[in-house]
Amino acid sequence: MKRLIFRIIKSLIVLNIAVAGIVTYSFKIEPNRLITKEYDLELIVGGEDTIRVVQFSDVHLGPNYSLEQLGKLVDRINGLEPDVIAFTGDLMDVPSQFEDRSKISEILGKLSSRYGNYAVWGNHDRGGGGVRFYEDIMRESKFKLLTNDSSKIELENGKVVNIIGLDDAMLGNPDVQKAYSGVDSQGTNLLILHQPDLVEEVGYDNIDLALAGHSHGGQVDVPFIGPLITPPLAKKYTKGLYQLGIHKYLYVNSGIGTTRIPIRFLNPSEISVFNITL
Repeated sequence: MKRLIFRIIKSLIVLNIAVAGIVTYSFKIEPNRLITKEYDLELIVGGEDTIRVVQFSDVHLGPNYSLEQLGKLVDRINGLEPDVIAFTGDLMDVPSQFEDRSKISEILGKLSSRYGNYAVWGNHDRGGGGVRFYEDIMRESKFKLLTNDSSKIELENGKVVNIIGLDDAMLGNPDVQKAYSGVDSQGTNLLILHQPDLVEEVGYDNIDLALAGHSHGGQVDVPFIGPLITPPLAKKYTKGLYQLGIHKYLYVNSGIGTTRIPIRFLNPSEISVFNITL
């Protein structure tokens, strides 16, 4: 009996140590990790030309993500030598409470790419007072903010890439018809949007590659279960690469920062890179 009691006590001690270790890792270590995920995608059969698109999302500048960290992120992205940079929304966590808003553009504006930097609105960019600041910050940071709009880049070989941006769906007003109204029908369509489930409204035929964020990958990814909790409009598509059809893809980035609870588990912050063959 004494031996059984001893084993129970020993097991409880080990369990407590394990739980404490997981909690420490989830709050102190993994939120500060940053990984790069790279994908080679063939969007045109037999394509011979490649462009390199780098995506980052959901920075959530605030108490748990600093301007110093943003500076390191910028250096990391520039080191990847992007042709196109896509930011898929949520720059500040609570914009009206972030006192160093005036310093963001000096840092973010150092991002450099061959064909340009593009961004869309996230719900935190429109909410929390963000609608008063976000557009100016992105313009001063040399990003083209696409609000139900598109932009065309022409590669050196003459091929066209349409970059289409949808407005945030929670506090904004996404308009698919307007966003696609100026799109070159002969071009490859790169859609950037904040909420991934909106691709259902866009229609797969209008997408070659869609890049989204918003979900944070659930922040906590439970083995055999998946992302623990994801927000509205990130329920069907929660994390990673999805094939929507033949040579048609959606990628849901797990984000850089955190919101509400500064925790990540088995789901580190990420930069995603796409070597796209056209």
